[in-house]
Amino acid sequence: MIPESESQGTKMQGATEGLSRFVANTRLEDIPDRVVQNAKLLILDTVGVILAASRDSGCKLLAQWVKDQESAPRATVIGQGFRSSPLLAALVNGHAAHALDYDDSGHYSTQTLPAALALGEPAHVAGAKFIRAYVIGREVCNRLDAAFDASREKLRGPTFRGWHHTGTNGSLGAAAAAGVVLGLDLEQIRTAFGIAANGACGLRANMGTMTKALVSGNAARNGVTAATLAQRGFTAEKSVLETPQGIANAFCQEGDIDWEAMTRDLGKSYELARGAITKDYPSCSPAHRPIEALLKIVKEHGVRAEDVDRIECDLHSFSLRRDEARDAHEGQYSLKYCLSVVLLDKQMGLGQMTDERVKSKDVQDLMHRLRLVPPPGGSLERRSREKLTVYLKNGQSYSAEVTYAHRISSLAELEAKFFGCAQGSLSSEMAAQTRDIILNLEKLADVAKLMDLVRGRMT
Repeated sequence: MIPESESQGTKMQGATEGLSRFVANTRLEDIPDRVVQNAKLLILDTVGVILAASRDSGCKLLAQWVKDQESAPRATVIGQGFRSSPLLAALVNGHAAHALDYDDSGHYSTQTLPAALALGEPAHVAGAKFIRAYVIGREVCNRLDAAFDASREKLRGPTFRGWHHTGTNGSLGAAAAAGVVLGLDLEQIRTAFGIAANGACGLRANMGTMTKALVSGNAARNGVTAATLAQRGFTAEKSVLETPQGIANAFCQEGDIDWEAMTRDLGKSYELARGAITKDYPSCSPAHRPIEALLKIVKEHGVRAEDVDRIECDLHSFSLRRDEARDAHEGQYSLKYCLSVVLLDKQMGLGQMTDERVKSKDVQDLMHRLRLVPPPGGSLERRSREKLTVYLKNGQSYSAEVTYAHRISSLAELEAKFFGCAQGSLSSEMAAQTRDIILNLEKLADVAKLMDLVRGRMT
């Protein structure tokens, strides 16, 4: 664990207070307009992804379990046609936001948005306050990731020991978003962080199962619990980030942390300033460059699945933990499945990441036959430019290289993705109304109006 040293102690001092002060004191007018505009776009994207996930088998199971609890109906369970308690609505919506692995790559929306919605709807908060809560919650997630996972590029740190940052750091981000909705003061925010830290958890071993997405649901629920208890005077450690036996000591080892990244230019520099960037493919991010390279080869050379002998590429086995896939949850984390279905369907979208498609005979037969082999020198988790080569049975081969996989970032692309996700949950008219409300969210008097639209049908 982290030894106490004078230099480290100086960097650590006041970390929780500094982050809490940012949460408690930041006003909407302090946030750059570009950040606000990008926030609205990612809120649109996340609501769409939750609507699409409402048809996922794991989401249906969780929603029915929540419905069976018969809690006071005060917060909407998106796409499922009913309300529940704020705690349980946050749980289901957080889970759904991450269930398809189709959300933005940092996954910061999956805990913060559901936590803010769960409390914002029954409190009838205005859209402007909701945007502020969402932006601040995301920034807390980003700062904690930058600090506690600073060694990730070196294949070190809590992520590489199995902690899932979406649930660990995400719990505090959710508490921040919930705290803004409730109007908590500085000391209450510090307390909320202490409470949320007690439930901060999530293990990467569950990737490829329904429980993977539950990490976001638990974080959202955890944030709601923390903020509401802090509001009522519940006590907790107020320096939980830096105190001995706090989060840093529990999750990190010597050399893992960059304390300065937590507060450097805090309130001046925002993660959302870089753009509203979200996924184009519903799968774990390390699969995206191989998917894109194979799509290029298939489209340019007309490669047919039956002619392929093997594919040479980085295997990304740290994140893509599943070999073959038996359902869509495993498919998100199976490179062999992703490449097999691309060969067969010549595309990768929501239609390729369903239980039915994964279980279909042509996909299963190809997965069992297809060989994936690492490149010369072995597979690397991090490579600046990624090459994939398809070897055909007749001895021919085709290669493609990808530096950056395509990400959706323009308004037109984001709207197209939203309408594709909402189809099947909302009518075209309701989807259009939802889009219009979110893109003008700062003018909305009551966020409950949005939730009335996205509740969807009873399932």
